[in-house]
Amino acid sequence: MITYEEYQSNTKLLWWAIMLGKFLVGTVPCFLLQFKFDNEYSWMREKVVTYKVTITPPSKETLIAGRRRRAEACKRAVEEDLKSADGRLDKAQDQKASLQQELDELKRQLEQKQKSLKVIETEEKWLQERVTLRKDQHKLLQQRLDEGWEDEAAVKK
Repeated sequence: MITYEEYQSNTKLLWWAIMLGKFLVGTVPCFLLQFKFDNEYSWMREKVVTYKVTITPPSKETLIAGRRRRAEACKRAVEEDLKSADGRLDKAQDQKASLQQELDELKRQLEQKQKSLKVIETEEKWLQERVTLRKDQHKLLQQRLDEGWEDEAAVKK
């Protein structure tokens, strides 16, 4: 009997196993075994082929060894994924902290701009009132200059 590992390491063993008619399947889970019979060498005449397939469950030791191998492979895959995810998590946390700092700075700038806007709005309102007052004063002064004062009319007569 040969193991799956032996088959992988040397494909010539498979030919030997086929000739011998025995090989070990239980070392790999979900192993597909295909039997093929052909009449390639004598296609003009039919042949009678007899065969016997005996499936013997693997030993407990083989099952335990296979289970341990699969568990180790899974453990390595989990460790690799953990390492990758941990590195990505660190980068994501760094990026989050950086973005939070930028956001805090933008909030601070926004508060300053809002304060500045309120000051400018107050000044604008005051200046609009002042401009209106000055226009009225200008109009009245121009009217006085053009028409004169009441007491000047008595002097001119």
